[in-house]
Amino acid sequence: MQASWFSRQGNERTRNSDVAAVGQRGQYVLAVLVDGAEKGPLGAELAQHWADIVFQTLIETATCSTTSLFARLKQEHAQLRPAFLRDIASYCMVSLDLTTLEVQVWHCGDCRVGLRLQAEIQWLTTPHVLAHQPGLPAPNSSREQERHRQQLTRCLNAKRFIPPECSTFTLEQGQALLLSSDGYWQEHLESGTLLHCLRDDASLLVLPTSSRQLGQITQSADTNNLRYYAVQA
Repeated sequence: MQASWFSRQGNERTRNSDVAAVGQRGQYVLAVLVDGAEKGPLGAELAQHWADIVFQTLIETATCSTTSLFARLKQEHAQLRPAFLRDIASYCMVSLDLTTLEVQVWHCGDCRVGLRLQAEIQWLTTPHVLAHQPGLPAPNSSREQERHRQQLTRCLNAKRFIPPECSTFTLEQGQALLLSSDGYWQEHLESGTLLHCLRDDASLLVLPTSSRQLGQITQSADTNNLRYYAVQA
């Protein structure tokens, strides 16, 4: 199995604001996916900037604690003002040990990380949206249901640092690790909308676990939004 990247601009978006960065350092495959919202003027630029920042942080803290990683992210977050004061984004990131198949996962917002074995997908993360907020009454209309699916309860924003949710999993040989924006997992996979009919940007990064080397990444994207880093051990 080969690593792959798919990304498509949504029909109701002015540009594709999804960005991914991926690379390998020794036995660790490191990746991040950022989905910039169009609610502010520079959502795509925030996604590009944060993808670069997070990936560099993953490289420098690959063998460190989550506390160290959060401290670095908080330092970088403080630099987001004033350029991105009105912008928000969702993101997820992973550090996969190809020797032990242990993966550390962090996510903030509605990007998701999952596993795929053949055609079956198991999502490892729960999106930070109202629809998945415990204790809320069920929506009483289709309009309210749509709002619950779209309203973020946690996100990247320049006003306040919100640490990503962190978890650790052990994969099985043959499984592929998935990083997905909500346009792909929610609108395409969950709602069944055809790719050419999607309203939102849709992106999916697939990382195999069957090889000790990341190797080449096949790409099918409408813009140059995948950053591949060759990192020395």
